[in-house]
Amino acid sequence: MPIDIDTLNGPQREAVVTTEGPLLVLAGAGSGKTRVLTYRIANILEQNLAAPWEILAITFTNKAATEMRERLAQLVGTRSRGMWVSTFHSMCVRMLRADAERLGFTKNFTIYDTDDMKRLYKEIMAELNIDPKRFPINQLMNRISQAKNDLVTPGNFDAH
Repeated sequence: MPIDIDTLNGPQREAVVTTEGPLLVLAGAGSGKTRVLTYRIANILEQNLAAPWEILAITFTNKAATEMRERLAQLVGTRSRGMWVSTFHSMCVRMLRADAERLGFTKNFTIYDTDDMKRLYKEIMAELNIDPKRFPINQLMNRISQAKNDLVTPGNFDAH
């Protein structure tokens, strides 16, 4: 399906026809960001400036990523399947899973949110008879988080 850039306003059209390098589209809700990005991707493919697997489109929400994938499928057909269209978090998980073994992990890891982590801390502390009043969960979580930020491995945590 050919794109109709005549339906776009000036800044939208400029974003669609700018085909070199990365592009950040920053605009309010309902301003046409998804349309601009999908048109730009379709334009890049139409001009054979990139292969589908060379395209990465990042959004903030799963809903927006799903909508973008659907619109791209309408615009470029099956070529949309080779693209990376996702949220930042899902793209990072995909990359981590692809190279997990190089980092010393398996591909079957799970990422916990804060509530999951607190439940796990409580379970472990109960099993080990650790008093949560003496060692508050939030303090333990912060200490471990800081160690991860400092790239301290579990084997070296005691020395940290």
